[in-house]
Amino acid sequence: MDITPDAPVNVSGLPFEGYNAATLYNSWLVMIVLVVVAWLAVRSLKMVPGRLQVLFEGLTEFFEDVCNSTLGEEHGRKYLPFIGTLFLFVLFCNVIGSVPNFLGWLGWPGFFCPTQDLNTPLGLALIVVFVVHISGIRIRGFRSWLWSFFEPSFPADRLAGRIAGALSFAVAVLLNCVFLAKYGAAFSEWDLMPRIAWGVVVAAFLCLTVLVTVYSFQLKRVPNAAMAPLNFVGELGKAISHPFRLFGNVFGGFVILLVVSHLILQIGLPPFLTAFFGLFIGLVHAFVFSMLALAYTAVQIRD
Repeated sequence: MDITPDAPVNVSGLPFEGYNAATLYNSWLVMIVLVVVAWLAVRSLKMVPGRLQVLFEGLTEFFEDVCNSTLGEEHGRKYLPFIGTLFLFVLFCNVIGSVPNFLGWLGWPGFFCPTQDLNTPLGLALIVVFVVHISGIRIRGFRSWLWSFFEPSFPADRLAGRIAGALSFAVAVLLNCVFLAKYGAAFSEWDLMPRIAWGVVVAAFLCLTVLVTVYSFQLKRVPNAAMAPLNFVGELGKAISHPFRLFGNVFGGFVILLVVSHLILQIGLPPFLTAFFGLFIGLVHAFVFSMLALAYTAVQIRD
């Protein structure tokens, strides 16, 4: 039972090993279908809408309400195209695997869910991470976005806060000294690229320490340097769990559907429920993926 065919792609006779032909073909097919359907829906808008216009207007109103309730009316409509497109693309990628391969006579490799290939969820998650943090920097400002990694901070008007902040800042200074000592001691032994890499790390850590310290005087708060690694790991965990949740659920769901379909077929009943459950699984996980992207955005753009 071949669930994930891994065929090399040939372009002008050049093989691209490691690429999944079915993923590439079906991803482009989904994008073409979405563009065509969207064009058909908006090419002739009417006061008395047809079925396709009603469907798209209903989806637009639903996601507009969700975005406005999550991000507020000031930002909700701005992120409606991103969240709506993300939902539709993931939905079509999830359900296309349930379509029979009626184009096999043209050499089509088969209708395969691109989200069953881990590369597709990872690519979508990278887009979400980029949009989320760029939105946080654009709306809140770079210093406020950076300060969020040092929360919860300590009040500067209390002795306990000043002591805890001083200890936290001392740890940051100590790490700067360790980085500088390690960089200086091993500088002559490394090649050019390790020198550049370590230099970037040291310079970034020094700049961040100075920037957060200066900003803390303006806010009259003491930064919590001990929380910075934990907050960073938390953001990294979101970026990792987001694509793996989609990949694991879609891949596992279709494995179960294949097994159940074979079992039903053995007792003489047609597997008519495969398409229904495929659509249900695809719809649920597309909605979850897009709502998580919306939630991550809300966390970043709100103070």
